[in-house]
Amino acid sequence: MTKNSIKELFSKAHELYNKKDFEKAKEVYEEILSFDRKNVEALVNLGVILKALGDRQTAYQNYVKAINLNPKYIFAYNNLGNLLKDTGNYKAAIQVYSDAIKIEPKNFHAYNSLGMVYEKLKDNNKAILSYKEAVRVNPNFAKAVNNIGVILYKQKKYEESIGIFKIALKIDPKYYELYSNIGACFNKLKKYDEAIDALNIAIEKNPKNGGAYTNLGNVYNKLYEYKKAAKLHEKSIELEPNGSNAYSNVGTSYKYLGQVKKSIDSYKKAIELDPNFVNAHFDLSTMYLAKGDYKNGWEEYEWRFKKEEMIPHIIKNKDIFSKPMFSGTEDVKDKTIILHSEQGFGDSIQFIRFLPKFKEKFPCKIAVKCRDELKELFKFIEEIDVLTHRNEATPEFDYHLPIMSMPKLLNMKTNKDLPKQNPYLFALKDKELEVKKEKGKINIGICWSASITGESYDGKVFDLKYFEPIINSNKINVYTLQVGPENEDIKKLGFEDKIIDVTDKLTDFSKTASLMKELDLVISSDTSVAHLAGALDVPVWIPLQKVPDWRWGNRGETTPWYPSAKLFRQKTSRVWDSVFQSIYDKLFSNFKIKIK
Repeated sequence: MTKNSIKELFSKAHELYNKKDFEKAKEVYEEILSFDRKNVEALVNLGVILKALGDRQTAYQNYVKAINLNPKYIFAYNNLGNLLKDTGNYKAAIQVYSDAIKIEPKNFHAYNSLGMVYEKLKDNNKAILSYKEAVRVNPNFAKAVNNIGVILYKQKKYEESIGIFKIALKIDPKYYELYSNIGACFNKLKKYDEAIDALNIAIEKNPKNGGAYTNLGNVYNKLYEYKKAAKLHEKSIELEPNGSNAYSNVGTSYKYLGQVKKSIDSYKKAIELDPNFVNAHFDLSTMYLAKGDYKNGWEEYEWRFKKEEMIPHIIKNKDIFSKPMFSGTEDVKDKTIILHSEQGFGDSIQFIRFLPKFKEKFPCKIAVKCRDELKELFKFIEEIDVLTHRNEATPEFDYHLPIMSMPKLLNMKTNKDLPKQNPYLFALKDKELEVKKEKGKINIGICWSASITGESYDGKVFDLKYFEPIINSNKINVYTLQVGPENEDIKKLGFEDKIIDVTDKLTDFSKTASLMKELDLVISSDTSVAHLAGALDVPVWIPLQKVPDWRWGNRGETTPWYPSAKLFRQKTSRVWDSVFQSIYDKLFSNFKIKIK
């Protein structure tokens, strides 16, 4: 075979590869190698074809053979490194890219690939250094500049990230994906108009950029325009059917549109495409739990500990998480299991109810490590053998278990499996918090805000002003149960002479519980105050957003979790007027108090 005929075969193979006709391209490269077994270019190109066909092992062998034949053939190193990176063999990939750089110090592609490996290893500092080296070698390499911006985005340095993306855009004005990245940053900064402008440019410049559509859909999710968001995510899926993010995002749009089945199917599709998609697993769990499918719900809910938001909690409590988590199969006779608080106060209050059944099923010593403000409240739970709070030393234990994992190990499948004890938390009478009973008057405790770090904060809270008709009633004494800076709303609205404020005495939840037991009614936003009232079996009315947290279900005025609770649901998202009108009507029907 002549050199010209081999050259023609290379050209033919290249054309077939561009047409994605990998099988025929493979045959052509094999034909070349049948005449010239030491042709390193054919070996490497065949490796690329084999990788595309899923034969990674033979591709690996081809790359190694090419390097052995010609230790300075840089394309073999680049492709071998990419193969190792794609298969998760990061340590070997780093070595291969480093070897490539030694051979060709100005190999900016190798520096960029090295940065991508360090990103996979979550070593962002080394990743940024590698990307900077790529840019130093080739100042016009916009891709590496973009990658620096992406890391800054992951680090939540959104303003800095925008600046880097704009630099990349100056280098390559046709790098239209950068507009999409800039839009995503503005979305995180809650600068929605700027986000929409940038993403519309991204779509205008490249109408086939699926990522831009789903980023724009995310903005409209934030703006509560779920129909518009869903259409954008659907367009993204149409363009990129294997995009797991778009499926997860449209699942959220469907969730808030009340399309439960479509939401679940979308999250499941996202997981099918990316089995380790943590947020999709977690969001799917909340959909199952909201509809009462506890069997699937608790299983998926375990993914919460892989969420990015939980990493600081795990690091802070590494003395607990460093030991094995109880799976329900270990022999725990004469052993100690430590139950520990996670997430918010309300979560611990809601789920501590499972402790008696848990100890009955798993007869062992129970230690509980809770958030500081819960310790006094939990002292009355007989099943706790050792009780500490987070600022105290962790007691000796053999296994740990997050409080919210108990129902999974108890095999809770339906609401019928909920513990029947009611109330399940108790409070001692506190003379400092005694409430004077006045004839013709009732005593109501109110709470209008929630933890700013909690899920769906914006949707579940409302303005204190909604309570004004109740506050002004001469038949109601109103007590504030709102602690923290939000309690300053009382002064801002001029209610300090109308609302009874003893929050300086509410130093922990046992104190709040003592006050609650004195009240005729609690009206609270979806926060720990509502859970505490329910756990104490104190009458509590809870105004809820249209699509509330999973634990309140999707419909109904009552909840099996708290028999003393009544739920008041929004009919229209973000509209509280009709909710509070229903509360005023209920005050009249229950207490004969007319609210003007």
